[in-house]
Amino acid sequence: MLEAAGSDLGRQWERETTVRVMTAYVAHELNHPLGTIVNLVNTLSRHLAKPVVRPLDIEGFLKGIKAEALRASTTIKQLRLLTERRPTTKSSVDLTEVCREEIDRLSPLADAKQVRVRLEIRTDRVRVNGVKELLGTALYNFLINSVAALDDPQNASRKLMIRIAAKTPETTAIQVFDNGCGLPEAIRDKIFEPFVTTRPDGSGLGLAIAGDIVRWHRGRVACRSKRYGTCMEMILPNEQALGQQEGK
Repeated sequence: MLEAAGSDLGRQWERETTVRVMTAYVAHELNHPLGTIVNLVNTLSRHLAKPVVRPLDIEGFLKGIKAEALRASTTIKQLRLLTERRPTTKSSVDLTEVCREEIDRLSPLADAKQVRVRLEIRTDRVRVNGVKELLGTALYNFLINSVAALDDPQNASRKLMIRIAAKTPETTAIQVFDNGCGLPEAIRDKIFEPFVTTRPDGSGLGLAIAGDIVRWHRGRVACRSKRYGTCMEMILPNEQALGQQEGK
């Protein structure tokens, strides 16, 4: 009887924890597009106050607002994929496209923070089997984390490099290098767990979400320190390797 009661309490605690974490995940991810929409609306308002307003400028702002609103509307659907056990349709995804789209999305923030961003491709095995939007979410959270690590007035040369490279013959990695403040040794092994952060204003959810997404794609995440800064990696089974396994 006591064992059954303990089991029920354990399952209830697990359900409540899952709901709490997923609610925090959704709130965290919605903040990105909603914040961008607010910034776009404020900038558009300033443009509309000018004596001369070009229709082309307005069209660009409206296009950006629409894109971010669409991103917000799909966030819940994407994150639900992480908890649903039913089969999900995956497709061939070009990691080069994922990187370029997320770099474009990051561009206004990078410009504002004076961060130089560079993309480097070191392998022709750039295709994986997955959900493009989810992989983009994971990478964007990597990039946001790196930009935050570069937010130091003493750092006069803020650099962020995204590299696509072969990790092994079977895996391809997206590596995000920054020359920021680095990570304390004490939390390096926990950095992909929920609510672990080094920033007073950080939620500790961005990298946890990224880790869940990559693991859902049968990959893994890693973090290592460099002499200056940090390298974050999302390592995924490449499409060639999956094709060879299915052919056996």
